[in-house]
Amino acid sequence: MDLKALLSAAWGLQPTKILPVEQGLINHTWLVHTSTADYILQQINTHVFKDPQQLQQQLVALSKKIDSDFLVPLRYIPSKSGLTCVGLDNQFYRLLAAIAPSRTLTRVTVEHTILAAQALKAFHDSLAQLNVHDWKEPIPHFLDVGIRMEHFLLAKETASLSRMQSAKAAVYLLESNWIYLLDWQQFLAIEPKVLIHADPKLSNFLFHPNGKKVRALIDWDTIQLGSPFYDYADMIRSYCSFGEEVSEEDSLFRADVFEALVAAFQVDEAKLFTAACGVILVQALRFLSDYLQNDVYYKVQHEHHNLRRAENQLRLATELKEYWFTTRKRGR
Repeated sequence: MDLKALLSAAWGLQPTKILPVEQGLINHTWLVHTSTADYILQQINTHVFKDPQQLQQQLVALSKKIDSDFLVPLRYIPSKSGLTCVGLDNQFYRLLAAIAPSRTLTRVTVEHTILAAQALKAFHDSLAQLNVHDWKEPIPHFLDVGIRMEHFLLAKETASLSRMQSAKAAVYLLESNWIYLLDWQQFLAIEPKVLIHADPKLSNFLFHPNGKKVRALIDWDTIQLGSPFYDYADMIRSYCSFGEEVSEEDSLFRADVFEALVAAFQVDEAKLFTAACGVILVQALRFLSDYLQNDVYYKVQHEHHNLRRAENQLRLATELKEYWFTTRKRGR
């Protein structure tokens, strides 16, 4: 698709530069520069979001209602015909005002972590003010641990012999942690449900360029009813890791960031540990399932990318448990 032609025809924009944004794993995203303003263009992944128009209608309504003294809300730009979800050749696009000045971080300090935790709590407070009795799940069963486990077992049954062989060690390690997935499933079954972000990973926090303030929490596509512990745990999963490139000799888990999040959230610590293990292992399960199904969900850069992602999450879960049951236990 000629993006310049799309922007001109649908929104009347004349872009001076269009740059791909690589952080997202689901939608295709571009930063659009014009002579007067900057925008974010996204192609909605219809394999993941089956009803993009309903999704967008829900998010536009949310953007008009959400109110926070600390965070900039997303602003969707209507097309010339008044639509915020433009369909073309069976693809769907939306345009947002870029939030400037801002930047995403790839590495964080404890101070960044505390700011992000405060921003998430402010976002939760804003969501709590809304009437959401008719909120539609953007992705069916997104938070359903049992469904995720079933998908993994099915992926094992239908995977090619070569991919099953490559994933043998990861499959074994994941299944040896099955009890933690069952604990997380039971936890979610009894926890109260409120509206949550459901994807508060590091790249979804926009910081001021000086790094001293969070300006926005972006990527609202997964907002849905769930336990706030899911968001707390997903922040632990994202913020407490040194990343995929860390060597085998070095620790992957960041204990200093973990302790900062525990202190910032001020919730039951045993519940937080259950949630953190559960969310990390579910993410490992999702990456591994996608690998066994030949990479139909996540964007990948090479054949074994999803397997490497799964192995990274499994290692993170292992180091979190080691810290929780040894170092942290001895220190209390």
